[in-house]
Amino acid sequence: MKTGRIYRRFKSSNGESVTLRALRWEDLDDCVAFINDLVGEKNTEPNLGIIADRKQTREEEAKWLANQLTGIERGSIVGVVAELGGRLAGNSSVTRGSYEDTKHHGYLGIAISKKHRDRGIGLEMMRTLIKESRKAGLKTIELEVFANNPRAIHVYERTGFREAGRIPKKMLRNGKFIDSIVMAREL
Repeated sequence: MKTGRIYRRFKSSNGESVTLRALRWEDLDDCVAFINDLVGEKNTEPNLGIIADRKQTREEEAKWLANQLTGIERGSIVGVVAELGGRLAGNSSVTRGSYEDTKHHGYLGIAISKKHRDRGIGLEMMRTLIKESRKAGLKTIELEVFANNPRAIHVYERTGFREAGRIPKKMLRNGKFIDSIVMAREL
């Protein structure tokens, strides 16, 4: 898989043009802004799945991006970003298991910027991740979602994921415990 590869283009539910593509090095500044916006939103959106405790520096995000790009080139990561108007609106990936016994299995993560949620972008990103993961030879995918995030759970169920288990009280946010739901699907 190549960095920067375009997977598809579509119109969001409000008519915006969206490009789904792989990450590229030129995304660094957008990646910094994207993750830091999510970290800033964490205290006002208790169901947000982001667990980072603090904003990331450009250097920290450059290291993360370099690892992602290496993984994409080596075939250990399927990455899909959503781009609107030249800016990142969503970031997602499936990371292949690192052992011989788990290399058929992937771990999925996805985030959409606040102003671009509820427009069908996450659903299309999920569909593309599933398609590209299948092409990459993966057989199963899992993800975790907080039990207080019905919007995300709905998207995951629409794309074939089913609850495989729960981790009680995994997250303590704003003084409240939140269960984590493990969801999985076969490809």
